[in-house]
Amino acid sequence: MSDLPLLDHALPLASHLILRTTDRDSLAETLSDKYGAALTSAGQEDSPFFAQANRVQVGGVTLHYCRYDTPVDIAFSDMAGVRQLLCLTSQGRISSGGRQAQINADATTILPPDSSFLASYGAGYQHIVTQFDVEALRRKAEAIVGYPQHGPFVLPVLQALATSTRVRSRQISFALARMLATEADIDMPLIEMGQALSSAFLLENLSGFADRLAEEPKSPSIAAVKVLEDYIQANWNRPLTVEDIAAACGVSVRSVFARFKQHRGIAPLTYLRELRLDRARHLLLHDQDNSVISIAMTCGFSSFGHFARRYRERFGELPSTTRARGRPA
Repeated sequence: MSDLPLLDHALPLASHLILRTTDRDSLAETLSDKYGAALTSAGQEDSPFFAQANRVQVGGVTLHYCRYDTPVDIAFSDMAGVRQLLCLTSQGRISSGGRQAQINADATTILPPDSSFLASYGAGYQHIVTQFDVEALRRKAEAIVGYPQHGPFVLPVLQALATSTRVRSRQISFALARMLATEADIDMPLIEMGQALSSAFLLENLSGFADRLAEEPKSPSIAAVKVLEDYIQANWNRPLTVEDIAAACGVSVRSVFARFKQHRGIAPLTYLRELRLDRARHLLLHDQDNSVISIAMTCGFSSFGHFARRYRERFGELPSTTRARGRPA
């Protein structure tokens, strides 16, 4: 019989397993092969041992989940991307270039790109790591504000940052991790949540970004509003990114969103949601082969509860009531 703990499908990213082991050598080999890292310490040799790692990419963000039941020290070298560490249980410490940052339920930290560091995790440690490509973050920031981000990309790296100041990115990260515990496929709602996570990370961490968003945006022409409306109508059934919208409209997302709401009396994302609800209603009436939940996901809703509430607000009835009246196409 295996000494592995029972597989817990509720663990973050459980459908995207990299490693589950009770063997220290197996962990060391995986760390070397998958992460270019070295296991330098893993508790007493005669003590019980368990480690797990899950990993998935969604919406341009790579999510990692790691669990160590015994204390470990791991040396990482030249790690790509910017990484934010979100501790779930126990505590840890990151050491790099003479600097240290504590990680626990109240403190997160951000690692700079191409960094080398020593990670020391206590017994029972679990975390979620969100990994972002710096150039992708820069492109997203430029698409939102509408002009190039010159100079260094300043982030508060290798500091103990209060988790209370990173609420939005934590909430999205945890929601994604829960959904990806059971979802193996990466569908439209998950991709859009990954995109939202990148935007939240910028808002919370990029120096000066929130101030630039607070500035009065330049007002684009009505023609840009029509382009945005047509773009949403043509692309409601695929993940929409701020970069694609900015490219299609030729102006910043911030300015065209503000002009759209001023002209149409409705926010662009609300308009998109209503288009998706209209499509869901059509499918509920005419598509008898797919479940209500499947139709909700197809139309871009990651939470069935959220879908049902919004559907009732728009149509005055629950999706199941519409389905009951449905007929084959």
